[in-house]
Amino acid sequence: MKNLITVFALLLAFSIGAFAQAGGTKIPANSKVYVNSMDGFENYVVAALQKKKIPFLIVADREQADFEIKGSVEKQKAGWAKTIFVSPNPEIDATMQVINIKTGVVVFSNSSNKRAAHRGRKGSAEHLAKNLAKKMQEDGDMVKD
Repeated sequence: MKNLITVFALLLAFSIGAFAQAGGTKIPANSKVYVNSMDGFENYVVAALQKKKIPFLIVADREQADFEIKGSVEKQKAGWAKTIFVSPNPEIDATMQVINIKTGVVVFSNSSNKRAAHRGRKGSAEHLAKNLAKKMQEDGDMVKD
């Protein structure tokens, strides 16, 4: 009887672990992803995802997607003092979240703050995509180049 309880407990633990991974925070390779409107920043995000070779299938219809990417970007022009003493480049604050549409779980969230963004929105989008690629590599869902 004691062995039966031990076997049952082990099976229950493995089942819970498998369930947590299936509905957890992983983003499987070749997932269908919808990129939400972000005042033009979505174009930079899509380009950055492709440049960093993130294995997503970008879809134009949210209904077909497994995940949705949301985010925002703010650009603040350099003031006269910063222009003279530091850099004329603007400051860019950008955020990105990847959300599992079926479960509503935020599976990835990151922000990028570039104080002297000489590459502007493009640099911020690539920074966010790079961190997403790193997360997927750590999860084992993306092959390192």
